[in-house]
Amino acid sequence: MAARLYWTLSMVASLGFTHTAWAQELDERLVTTGPATTTPLEQDSGTSASKHGLQLALSANLSLGAGYVYKNGVSRKTGLPEDLKITDASKGSLPILLEVGYRASPRFYLGLWGSYEKVFTKTSDLACPEGFDCSTYQWRFGPEARYHFAPDSGFDPWVGLGVGMEILNTDVEGRSSIVAPGGTIPTRVQSSVTDRGPTYARVSVGGDVALTRSLSLGPILTASIGSYTVRAGEQTVSFELPPGVPNPGPQTAAMPPADDGFHAYFTLGVRVVFLPL
Repeated sequence: MAARLYWTLSMVASLGFTHTAWAQELDERLVTTGPATTTPLEQDSGTSASKHGLQLALSANLSLGAGYVYKNGVSRKTGLPEDLKITDASKGSLPILLEVGYRASPRFYLGLWGSYEKVFTKTSDLACPEGFDCSTYQWRFGPEARYHFAPDSGFDPWVGLGVGMEILNTDVEGRSSIVAPGGTIPTRVQSSVTDRGPTYARVSVGGDVALTRSLSLGPILTASIGSYTVRAGEQTVSFELPPGVPNPGPQTAAMPPADDGFHAYFTLGVRVVFLPL
């Protein structure tokens, strides 16, 4: 009986000593190395450490223009030189903007932008005569550099600067008439014109609101200055004459030349940004 008691007490004392020694060793390690820590990336999945690499963005916008499509063009109605202002030719447009680029660092972005926009035409003698069917759309594209002010924040404002090219396509079709000796001759007119030129400067500002580590949403505002320096196209006139009257057939001619005119475009939209991981 005494021997069993002695053995039990010895085991309790041994276990107590072992526990005390292990606890003391753990305390010494904590003092030496400090408590376990997590890296900033583990604490916050949206930190700037992950904001680099390929970046894609898509935005839907509303655009308004000011300035000239061209100067000293020939009026269909009078045949005299006349200027065509953007505000006389268009009610506005809806650009869809795509961006593809690379975040060289959390703050700096380099990439390409491109937009397709449906233009809503106004009725005018030069742009879209009364009763004609008119279709106008525009492509714009170019490079851009961008600086982000607060990549670590939930809201990251940025500013960008770029240049580019603009291509405006216009198709017009409708019935008209030509004054001739003895009366007027009804005709069908079809014209297709392309105006293109450089975007000299394009400034964009906006902000990204982080939704997830790789997805952001925010506003975008752009302002650009450009000019259509090349005007190319042709117009075809078909005579609608009574049966038995000699018909010369469709007559096609190049669109008359016009002078360049500066213009500006302003867009406002909502932008979705994706950073693949």
